Amino acid sequence: MFGCLGRLGCLVMLALLAAAGYFTKDLWYPRARALLVAEAPAASVRWMPITAEAGANGTRIAARLGEKNGPVFADLSPAEFVAWMMVPAMKILGTSAGNPEASVRGDTLFVRSSVSITELGDATVLGPLANVLDGRQSVMIGGRLEAVRPGLVAFYVTQMTVKELKLPQRLIDKIVQRISVQARSDSLATGAVPLSVPKTVGDVRITKGHVVLYKVMP
Repeated sequence: MFGCLGRLGCLVMLALLAAAGYFTKDLWYPRARALLVAEAPAASVRWMPITAEAGANGTRIAARLGEKNGPVFADLSPAEFVAWMMVPAMKILGTSAGNPEASVRGDTLFVRSSVSITELGDATVLGPLANVLDGRQSVMIGGRLEAVRPGLVAFYVTQMTVKELKLPQRLIDKIVQRISVQARSDSLATGAVPLSVPKTVGDVRITKGHVVLYKVMP
C-alpha cells in the first residue's frame, strides 16, 4: 500500500514539475536554448572559400616578410591564412572536408565545413554525441590566434558547433587533440592547435577582417 502511495506521490510530483515547466517556459527556455544551440551566422558575415589558390597567395604574401627589404607586416585574408597555415595542421580540413570557408568576426577566426563525424572522433571521444549525430554534418570552429614565439603560432579553439549544437569546452579540447596533426608543445593548452609559421613571423593579430603577420625585428 505504502509502495503504491509512494509511486502515486512520485507521479503527482512529476506532473506538478511538468506543469510548472510548461507555464514558466518563457523564463527558462530561451536561456537553456542559448546554452545548447548556436545562433545562425549574421547575414553580414562574409565567408570566403578555402582554396589552393588562397593557400598559394598566403604563402607568397607571408614569404615577403623574409625578404631583406620586405615589409614589416603581411596582410592575409582569413581564407589565405587558413589555406596556407591551418589546412596542413588540422585533419578536419583535409580531403574529407566539403566546401570549407573562413571568416573573421571581431578578433575571432572562424572556419566552417561539411565534415564526416568520424573525423571528429569515435564514441570514446564524442560520448553521447556519437549516437546522436552521424554521417556528414556542418561543423564550425572559432578561435583566437596568439604568437607563442618566432616560428610558432597557436590557434586557441574557443567554440565549436556541430550542426547547430554547441560543444562544451572539455569536449572541444579532446577533439582538437585528435584533429591536430602537428606535435604539441608542452607550453600550449590542450585546446590549442600549433601552427609552425616561418621564423620571420614574430607576432600575429586579427584586425579589420584580416589576419596580420608581423616581422621579427632585430
